[in-house]
Amino acid sequence: MTRRITLALAALLAAAPIVATALPAAAQGPACTRPDRPKLPPGKKSKGPEMEAAEKKVGDYTTKMTAYLKCLDKAKTDAMTEHKGVIEEWNGVIDAYKKNPG
Repeated sequence: MTRRITLALAALLAAAPIVATALPAAAQGPACTRPDRPKLPPGKKSKGPEMEAAEKKVGDYTTKMTAYLKCLDKAKTDAMTEHKGVIEEWNGVIDAYKKNPG
């Protein structure tokens, strides 16, 4: 019976990436959207207005990238919490099974 549980767990773990990609984005955690990298002027041949516009683009990019990185941190924390919960639940299932093997 233990071998069957081990094989079932191995099959579940192998299928996890397939299942995760099939889930809607909301079920996978926050949707973190990476900002597009701004196109920067060459510098040597740039004029003042072009540099000012680029400065604004870099500022906007920095703001969006900071939010993106915070989102990734939250997604990682959420995933780690979920993983810990699954492992704890699985250990409970194993303990219950050991007390009354089928």
